[in-house]
Amino acid sequence: MRVRNEQAAVVGAGRMGHGIALELARGGYRVAIFDAKTGRASTAITEAERDASDLVEAGVIGQGDIPKIIQRLSAEADLKTAVTGARVVFEAVAEDLEIKREVFVQLDQSAPVDALLLSNTSSIGISDIAAVCRQPERVALAHWILPPHLLPVVEVAPGRCTSEGTITAVCDLLEGIGKWPIVLKQELPGYLINRLQFAMLREAMDLVDRGVASAEEIDRAICGSISRRVPTMGIFGQADAAGLDVYHQIFRYLACLLYTSDAADDTPCVD
Repeated sequence: MRVRNEQAAVVGAGRMGHGIALELARGGYRVAIFDAKTGRASTAITEAERDASDLVEAGVIGQGDIPKIIQRLSAEADLKTAVTGARVVFEAVAEDLEIKREVFVQLDQSAPVDALLLSNTSSIGISDIAAVCRQPERVALAHWILPPHLLPVVEVAPGRCTSEGTITAVCDLLEGIGKWPIVLKQELPGYLINRLQFAMLREAMDLVDRGVASAEEIDRAICGSISRRVPTMGIFGQADAAGLDVYHQIFRYLACLLYTSDAADDTPCVD
């Protein structure tokens, strides 16, 4: 574990917050945790310690590392105190624009002027959140994937006013603690991971609704096929391995059935 003398803060101590705090502490940061609900920040430290045990079982850290990591976490009862001296603040409150704006107004006023202000939103436009800040150039998306202590990817995206320096600094920070920042060139609803995830979920729900297969059978199909290939090959890697010519024919056939009048009799298109 790299030892730093830098302070970070996590605002929002729910399912994502304690995992983000754990990863920052594991990366050597001193992390102050704040939650508006009394006692929630202290509970988050207990949950972070539990999650650290997962990392021991996986061989990522040793049992003796846990006390060193956990002692870098502190629960704060006041948001202003939590962000004092922070190099970076990660917001992980409810997925509600007004709640996030209320938090960012306070962060804009209380965090150091050079601190990075990062939102863990999974769907809300970062520009809409940053609009309440006097320095929107230091606000960006940093969307961690559940569970944060096990999954390395963090989506990073700029808002309309985010500076290039902010994006570079966010990526440097994340890479410094062993995460994989994936930088989007622009913000868009749902960003990257959820757009891909919900595209598959939308299709799966449609198949259940049509009576093609049960939810249990679809999950079993995914677990025994796609989910075993994608971790090593990715989506585009799989397409390359199968052959883009084959995929081209499949795309044409499905597009014809789904999006033309030929779908009525299930007759494929022909040139």
